[in-house]
Amino acid sequence: MSAATGAALIDGTWIPVAAEVSGSNLDVRQLRVARLIIALPDYRIVDQHDATLDAGTAQLGESVSLRTLDLHVVEGPYAGRRLSAIVALQADRLCVCYDLERDERPHSWQAEAGQLLLSITYARAAGAPLAS
Repeated sequence: MSAATGAALIDGTWIPVAAEVSGSNLDVRQLRVARLIIALPDYRIVDQHDATLDAGTAQLGESVSLRTLDLHVVEGPYAGRRLSAIVALQADRLCVCYDLERDERPHSWQAEAGQLLLSITYARAAGAPLAS
């Protein structure tokens, strides 16, 4: 899959349906995230009141064996930081995993000793078709 094809598949509005921190389930209602909106090269995370929690630019990696997503945050508590994640995309499900404490990309979906990984699984919002 080319980067352009991957971008077309990831663009859209995503609703969190599951989350875990280092292998322990987290109730998605505890997340401040109501929607992840991706229209590469831009992304925005909004809460239940449509307030922007986080926004910036995103770059989807070309490798499909361990697909990467880099978020360059320009608005929100992580402004000025680059968050390096791994992602899995299957049909209308998107899973994003990143390290909450380190400024490095996870090497797998399983947390190593002392690593604090946050994984959020999103479902494509109803009425939000694949980008063309």
